[in-house]
Amino acid sequence: MSTIGSGLMTALMMVVSSIFGVAAIEGFDAFTEERFVPQEKLDRAIIHITDELMMIDACLDSEECTVDSLQLNEKRIVLIEKLEQIDAYILNPDETEKPNLQKHKKMNKGEFKDLTFDEHISNKIMKLNDKLMIIDACQASDECTINSDILTKKESRINMNLEKLNYCIENIEECESHKKDSKHKKLRK
Repeated sequence: MSTIGSGLMTALMMVVSSIFGVAAIEGFDAFTEERFVPQEKLDRAIIHITDELMMIDACLDSEECTVDSLQLNEKRIVLIEKLEQIDAYILNPDETEKPNLQKHKKMNKGEFKDLTFDEHISNKIMKLNDKLMIIDACQASDECTINSDILTKKESRINMNLEKLNYCIENIEECESHKKDSKHKKLRK
């Protein structure tokens, strides 16, 4: 029994000393963040951003796409800045700050504070319809070379979300109570 206990204690001491050894050599940043962003992640981000830009351009060029051009141009600028950050990081990863590869969500919570649940659902439906219009513009454009399978998957996901939201419009009380219940569950954890 003492042999097992001393063996476990020795193993534990080795793990702890190796952790503190790494921390002493590389600093605590070694535990809190990745040293470098893997090239595969950067490549996926570049493809995603390029596709988004292509869809925005197709919508801006199309007369049928009635999505607010001011918002599209703002999003376009943000995406181009993100591409520039990624390119700068690829050229010099040691001296450049890691790019934020998370999707950009421009959300001012103050705007949504006074909205009723019904208005909130209606806003989501409008945004999803805008996304469908952008996809349609891309499909109609010869210059938008995004794979049709990718566009179909995006369209399918949006349509599923629209179905859920339309259900909620018809059954407002049920969805609102479900939303409140899920918030309480998150707070209890």
